[in-house]
Amino acid sequence: MAANYWESSQFNTFYDIDPYLMTTTCMYLACKVEECPHNIKQVWNESKIIRFPYDVPDVAECESYLLEEMKFYLVVYHPYQVLIDIHEQANMPKASLQAAWSIINDSFKTDMVFVYPPHVIAIAALFLSRVVDQGNQSDVEAQQWYADLNVDVTDVLQVVNELLAVYEVWTGYVDEKMPDMVSRYIADIAASC
Repeated sequence: MAANYWESSQFNTFYDIDPYLMTTTCMYLACKVEECPHNIKQVWNESKIIRFPYDVPDVAECESYLLEEMKFYLVVYHPYQVLIDIHEQANMPKASLQAAWSIINDSFKTDMVFVYPPHVIAIAALFLSRVVDQGNQSDVEAQQWYADLNVDVTDVLQVVNELLAVYEVWTGYVDEKMPDMVSRYIADIAASC
């Protein structure tokens, strides 16, 4: 959630406010919104680890700027609730739910949560979990179920492909390979421009 707040604040205030102060403020606000409140001094003390040059009143003041920048709209939709709703409606096995939940956790390590709606990420996670664990539905039933969802399949497949690309990078990650991987990534970006 703090990452979502950071993303929504950085477009207009990024050059006006120190990123360390904004990051700490986003973390503090996210803790409050997610109903696991931490005292502002606790968050401030944790931030001092990175040589945080600000005091508690600075974080409180930045919080008001952040709230104003976000127009006091603090609602962030997560794919988890969509996943739970689909699990209840589709009568999925618990193993598929747990696999999809883990895949959604992995999606938060990318920028997907800023690009795609939560329901698309949840459906893509379900799709991947079915590939990993075939579940108890036949392929015909699964195809009909996906067809009835009223979701743009191309978006779902894009999320699936991005997740598969992330998993490929994670499994092939070795420090010695990093320069080649970065070079290929830059070449892919240059080729697409």
